[in-house]
Amino acid sequence: MNDKLYKIWMLIQPGPALIALMAGLAVLAVVIHLILLSTTEFNWLEDGIPAVKVATSAPVVPQQM
Repeated sequence: MNDKLYKIWMLIQPGPALIALMAGLAVLAVVIHLILLSTTEFNWLEDGIPAVKVATSAPVVPQQM
């Protein structure tokens, strides 16, 4: 690799760059989810399959010492 690659951080401040990166990734994730929800094949909210019900476990009783 290039030995002077560290100089990129003299041009770009790392704090705002990372915040912009995270904001961009969050927007991309929301867009992908909205696109999937708009299709009939990948819409998990209106697919007609009911949610799996989890069996309730026995109540936890603390042990006495």
